[in-house]
Amino acid sequence: MGIYNYYQDYSKVIFIGLPGDTLDGTLIAGAFYSSFLYTVRISVVVLLTIYIVNYFVNRGLLEKISDYASPVTKKLNLNSFLVSSILVSFFSPTVGYTMLADGITEKELTQTEVLAGTLANSFPAVFSHVLTYYIPVVIPILGYTGIIYVILRLSIAFIKSMLGLFILLIISRKNTGNIKSSGNKINNKISPFEKTFKFARRFVPVMFISMFLVLYLSKTGFFDVFSRIVMPVTNIFNLNPNTGILAITEIINVSAAMVMAGTFLNEASLTQNEVLIGLIFGNIVAFSTRSVKHSIPLHFSLFGSKMGTKVIILNSGVTIILDILIIGFLIMI
Repeated sequence: MGIYNYYQDYSKVIFIGLPGDTLDGTLIAGAFYSSFLYTVRISVVVLLTIYIVNYFVNRGLLEKISDYASPVTKKLNLNSFLVSSILVSFFSPTVGYTMLADGITEKELTQTEVLAGTLANSFPAVFSHVLTYYIPVVIPILGYTGIIYVILRLSIAFIKSMLGLFILLIISRKNTGNIKSSGNKINNKISPFEKTFKFARRFVPVMFISMFLVLYLSKTGFFDVFSRIVMPVTNIFNLNPNTGILAITEIINVSAAMVMAGTFLNEASLTQNEVLIGLIFGNIVAFSTRSVKHSIPLHFSLFGSKMGTKVIILNSGVTIILDILIIGFLIMI
């Protein structure tokens, strides 16, 4: 039974015979109370984790990881711009991309090396998000399913990095020049408390509002409309329509999708595999909107429109292909 049907039937049983205004008010009050409790419970875990992560990041955790990886990357006998870009991406993917852009500007890297370098940066970049988002936000909300989701995201990034490194080992020209890294260190002046407070100001309202809307709209049967829209697609693969609703939500807001996924899991409206499929499918569909908001401005400013387009298409294309393969695997098991 879908969550929209569950809440709709539940509301009919509990509130039958009540006036329309009273019914609507009761639904709002119930959704508000449940959302408040859920937000408080999750926020305590998330914000505490955020504080701890930021504390260790300020203590140089990511730089230490980069230092440990340095001997391995140096043995690969790659161009120094590429090595530095990979290492820097562990704590700042944007700086890593900037170093690739500098390499091509200074004619130390070819276009092919830069394209392969952006693939090689995938795992370090996603790993940095594991510490700052996946562990403190996704796992507390989704639990064991969240752990599997994080492993899948890391696996995709790892495959992309291995593909990039494989290409680089074939084509890269070694350059032993030194790369200045004084501007690439993390700014540790902001205290963990300030970072946590800044995150909380954005996260807590989004969490509460998302949870409230999910619960209230579910109880009113609002998602029936979306279920009919996505049903042709979900029927082809014999999936619960809620999987499609989850994917649509991820296009709008990733955190809202995580909250909805947690709700579906708690209400047994979706299985673990269906939640994973919904989130990964949403990631595929959301690439278009994310490119407009983030990828295009960043990559165009660094590499120019022509080269930036190539970087976006290559990285998005490889990720989408791997996402589709994982979805196919999850459907079969």
